Amino acid sequence: MLSIFFRMFVVSGLSLMALPSIAQHSHGKGLLQLSLNGDLLQGQWTMPMEALLGFEQLPKNPKQTEAMNDLQKSLQNASYFIELPAEAKCQQIEVKADSDMFQGIKGKAHSDLQYAFKFKCANPQALTKFGFPFFKSHIKSHQLKVEWVSQGAQKSATVRSSKPTFAL
Repeated sequence: MLSIFFRMFVVSGLSLMALPSIAQHSHGKGLLQLSLNGDLLQGQWTMPMEALLGFEQLPKNPKQTEAMNDLQKSLQNASYFIELPAEAKCQQIEVKADSDMFQGIKGKAHSDLQYAFKFKCANPQALTKFGFPFFKSHIKSHQLKVEWVSQGAQKSATVRSSKPTFAL
């Protein structure tokens, strides 16, 4: 079932960039909320940093620092995370990756990645299947709950690392 908060987002048109974390922290599991409004595809992904880096505290050595920096660089291009059908002819227009770890904040025992993106698509009706290439690089990531909302349609499914696709 799609979250009430996510439905309110779609109805009210609020920006995904301002949404708070709404997923529970569970190692290896993430949540992606996708919405299509006209030609604008928006998504918000939440995933424990442990599933992406193998640790969820501030880096303790150069290897961990490099891994965190590499993740930050990779997330500048949303295609690192999500693969869209080429026929949809989508152009990334915004991404935002945030984590206490990226900000150098030491604190709570758990740290999550909050990742949001927007695409403008010339052929949005071709958005029928999504791939998740990040699973290949992050073996501690096991599943992703995907919630989809578009005009008059909604769907929810769990995508697993063994079959990293979501189809409408």
